[in-house]
Amino acid sequence: MDRSRLVLGTVQLGMKYGLNNTTGQPTKDESFAILDAALEAGINTFDTAWAYGSAEDVLGEWIKKRSLADNIFIVSKIKPHVLNDYPEENDPSNIVRSEIGKSLKRLNLRSLDGYLLHSPQYLNNKGVLEGLMKVREAGLANHIGVSIYDVADALAALEHGLDFVQVPYNVLDRRLEKTDFFAKTKERGVRVFARSPFLQGLLLMEMGDIPARLAHARPLVLKFGEIARRHELTRVEAALLFAYRCPADHIVFGVETLAQLEEIISIKDRLESFGEKCVAELRDAFTDVDRAIVNPSLWSTIQK
Repeated sequence: MDRSRLVLGTVQLGMKYGLNNTTGQPTKDESFAILDAALEAGINTFDTAWAYGSAEDVLGEWIKKRSLADNIFIVSKIKPHVLNDYPEENDPSNIVRSEIGKSLKRLNLRSLDGYLLHSPQYLNNKGVLEGLMKVREAGLANHIGVSIYDVADALAALEHGLDFVQVPYNVLDRRLEKTDFFAKTKERGVRVFARSPFLQGLLLMEMGDIPARLAHARPLVLKFGEIARRHELTRVEAALLFAYRCPADHIVFGVETLAQLEEIISIKDRLESFGEKCVAELRDAFTDVDRAIVNPSLWSTIQK
């Protein structure tokens, strides 16, 4: 069984998340309906994390109820700043082992397909990296890796013997294309998960709904919508279509409603066969977007 190229991110199932989220966190029944529909549509790979509120618990209950432990791929992430929670522990590798045990229990799994650092801050911590390698050796995770936000961290991640790297990529954020990152990952057998095809919903927002702190992004979102309409595509179609052309192995996306998922499923099987002219125009239209716009962690610093 192979992992699906499209990966369902589960942060919205565990907390209210996303700039364009108007419905909040779905109920457990709604979450189960979303997960069921994804699996039925051939999406068998799911991304989660300790930091995603109750997402691991929801996913774990679904896995147990549907008896899916051996039929899906789960990638999770260690708690950010986790070392701060263990001031008396001198061996970070023990902390990693303890934390993956907690995630496995919540997820009702014996092992994960991938276990990642949630941020690159621990890439240079020898003990943490040894901990990741030990859980891989013990079979608690088949693969280990890191989730990053910036180019330098993505390139640095390739020097640490990791299997998975999760990176941002969308029509506005193509910073990694200006480096040899994708070529190196192919050479080294590193699997790339490209997340945020909708840029936390920013690409799908109406101009009047974009907050003042992101006023600089409004002309870009407007232009993106105009190009999509010119090619008779919805913005969801154009954004997902563009991300699907990324050289990454997997595209991680999230939804907070079943209707949103059904819209994506309705175009899933056409992603490789349509929209070439739209993709080409989008590539030409957005070549050097301000980092403060494409990195959500910096959005609070943008002034109107």
